[in-house]
Amino acid sequence: MNFKHLFFIPLFFISLSACTVSKTGADRYLPDKRVQLEVTSLYAKSVQEQGVLGSQDGDELTLVYTLNAYDEKGNLVAVNNGFWGTRTIGQDTRIPASEFEKISVHIPKGGKVIAALSLLEIDDFKGERKMDKVRRYSHSERYPKALSMRRFDNDRNLPPLELIAQSLDVAGYNGFMTKQMNVSTNDDLGGKLHFYDTDDLAKISSKASTGSETLELDGKRVNENYLYVIKYDLDVLAPSR
Repeated sequence: MNFKHLFFIPLFFISLSACTVSKTGADRYLPDKRVQLEVTSLYAKSVQEQGVLGSQDGDELTLVYTLNAYDEKGNLVAVNNGFWGTRTIGQDTRIPASEFEKISVHIPKGGKVIAALSLLEIDDFKGERKMDKVRRYSHSERYPKALSMRRFDNDRNLPPLELIAQSLDVAGYNGFMTKQMNVSTNDDLGGKLHFYDTDDLAKISSKASTGSETLELDGKRVNENYLYVIKYDLDVLAPSR
């Protein structure tokens, strides 16, 4: 063998490594950006449970939220779920940002994001225990087994709680809606789904627009007496290396 050729063999593998360094173990592309969701406050302007003779015992609340990341083709590539509660809060109570854990996902170039939040009232003790199990599947980025299993165009039309349930399924908690048998549709105080395409994320990243959002959950729409105001921020950050 020509010894000059031996010199080029390591260079070939170095070059090959440089070409494939943009992929991780599951053949996922490394991100260009990281998107972060932060709940900045939860304000109970008017609570549902007024208590006996107006004692205003308060509502036992749980906030569940999620971030879904999609690639340029709209395939789901990662999820991260947030969980707060269950806690009893009374009239005119404000929960600060420090009590909510931030969640984030990596997005590839040209990627998109969906954020969803849902506020639940959990009165039953068994319901609280079941909800507490969800905590094990939150606050860490998880990846679907197959990129084709979920798509941006379909997910952005889902109700917020249904999207959250599907994201928890990706994270490993199967049957979020069916396992918590003590939670009825009346316990869903409301939610919001907000999707951000590539242009939206670019504007937030360049500070051309803000990712701050306000969600008002008014019980009058379902003949209930409550009003909750949730504020949250979506930020686009440089990826951690």
